[in-house]
Amino acid sequence: MELHHHSEQLVWFDLQPDGVADFISIYIWLDEKNAIIETGPACGLENIMQGIAMAGLTPEEIDWVLPTHIHLDHFGGGGHLLRELPNAQALVHPKALKHVLNPQRLWEGSRAFLGPIAEMYGEPLQVAPNRVTAVEDGTIVDLGGTQLCALHTPGHAPHHVAWVGDHDVFVGDALGLWYPGLDLGFPVTPPRYNHALALESLDRLASLDTEWLHYTHFGPRAAREGAAITQVRSEFEAWLALIAEGVATGEDAAATTKRLLTERPGLTQTEVSMGLHQAGTHLGSVRGMREWLDA
Repeated sequence: MELHHHSEQLVWFDLQPDGVADFISIYIWLDEKNAIIETGPACGLENIMQGIAMAGLTPEEIDWVLPTHIHLDHFGGGGHLLRELPNAQALVHPKALKHVLNPQRLWEGSRAFLGPIAEMYGEPLQVAPNRVTAVEDGTIVDLGGTQLCALHTPGHAPHHVAWVGDHDVFVGDALGLWYPGLDLGFPVTPPRYNHALALESLDRLASLDTEWLHYTHFGPRAAREGAAITQVRSEFEAWLALIAEGVATGEDAAATTKRLLTERPGLTQTEVSMGLHQAGTHLGSVRGMREWLDA
């Protein structure tokens, strides 16, 4: 593992769950109060503790655990990690709170949707009520010299929160998946997708004075005066148009996905490197968009 120093106060590392590189970024904000953004899945606990040590911190020096949302690859390790961080408090979207306190339904749904990937990630542990708080839209987390603001961005999931610093935004999956080698971002949608909310979340992020978009999948992306979000937005719209064509002609989701891989520049290359982690991701997004069109 390598610790990347993005700035004086922000470091990040590749969690490498199950040995897969370039898939999950974990960020640590260093200040009078220290915050870790995202935890990754349960199977990444040993690596995340190593990353904390590489940042020069002890477990006692982590004050905040700030997931963007509670899907297994973002907060599946949250309950495990909080047991190792005696002074840390987690903040989650109000709609996520009940699933953090009792993750059984989350786990069952994840196993049904992700199959062997969920088993590889590992089962989440419940978080004690005194270790987690619901965070409202606009809530400020004061770290001492800097502040992070919670921005509700429900496009990817109804319980999604982006964390906003001065010129840094931790976007979770609100802007889809970014592939640095391609310099392209692509949609990633859950089974219950809402295209209007997805675009609304994109627009909320585009309205910010942002220099860096910190993806969980994967790494920091320069905002380029809005060009990065514009690229992602155009991809969301192109995908929906192509999927709508497939629905109109009676094409099934698998056939639409195959056509999508052919027609969208660079998309085929994303299927190559992530192995099991990537398997079915684009098909799942096609199915999510089809569900929204059929609603």
